[in-house]
Amino acid sequence: MSRIEWKKQHEESCTKNHAGSAAQMEVNGIIDMYSRSEAKYGVRYVKYIGDGDCKTFLAITNHNPYDVKVSKIECVGHVQKRMGTRLRKLKSEFKGRKLNDKKPLGGKGRLTDVIIDQLTTYYGNAIRKHSDNYRDMQRAIWSIWYHKRSNDNEPMHDFCPDGPNSWCAYKKAVYNGTHKNFKHKISIPVAVMDAIKPIFKDLSHPDLLKRCIGGHTQNVNESLNALIWTFCPKTSNSARKIIEIAVNLAVTNFNDGKKSILNVMEELGLVTGENSVLFTKNADRERIIFADKRALSNTLEARIAKRREKKQNDECLKDKEGLVYSSGAF
Repeated sequence: MSRIEWKKQHEESCTKNHAGSAAQMEVNGIIDMYSRSEAKYGVRYVKYIGDGDCKTFLAITNHNPYDVKVSKIECVGHVQKRMGTRLRKLKSEFKGRKLNDKKPLGGKGRLTDVIIDQLTTYYGNAIRKHSDNYRDMQRAIWSIWYHKRSNDNEPMHDFCPDGPNSWCAYKKAVYNGTHKNFKHKISIPVAVMDAIKPIFKDLSHPDLLKRCIGGHTQNVNESLNALIWTFCPKTSNSARKIIEIAVNLAVTNFNDGKKSILNVMEELGLVTGENSVLFTKNADRERIIFADKRALSNTLEARIAKRREKKQNDECLKDKEGLVYSSGAF
């Protein structure tokens, strides 16, 4: 049988439904979902929660499946990551250059990886804490920049919250009437803060913050996706039937835990022994214990502190040793 004859015969039973890259698959898939939603389910998806990693929202807008405007809602977690991405990119672009104070952007006491992580976390917290009002979000974001820029000669805490419970030590001192003797701890140099100001300006724009109203997140979707990938890795090609099986297993596992596998085995006519039952019970119990432990504030803070300590040590070694490793640099 020739190749042409085989292809013609195979096309009758072929389940392939996409030709192109994996990224384009996401775009085509979302258009199909929107196009059939009214006919199949009687609903319109007029709000789209996206992470900005793909052109899916642009494709929906261009396709216009409902003749009704579809509005985009940002995933707060992905918006938060933009701060870290932008700051690291700026730090890389400024490598070998000097700021107004004749010093580099990065380095000890300047824009280190630890500081970038802190600013990213503070930025995300500002959005989540004020998820009902974009103006309050904007004020909280700028309070981070002005607070970090402040020093004894130029205190700039007008945007920081007032009162005895404020996270700002200066505002606490104002409340207690001791601010005239207040001494700022080591802050980020003014030249560094001025260099990163455009990033704060971009990431506090009303158009972006309005899409963060409600504090929505894709975490649940990401968790389900990760579970699907354990059955059907996205790094390898799979036929449609394999993907359907992987999705079904992931959904039952996501909703009911490992014990759902026993129901699947029973439907397939397989005998489940005592060891199988014991395994699923232990696996589900350990997963819950692990999740509860990670959710505790003290363990979360400990992990964050450990990561920061490691990054601080790495920064110190970089300053001491200089550049000793870089892909293709030597």
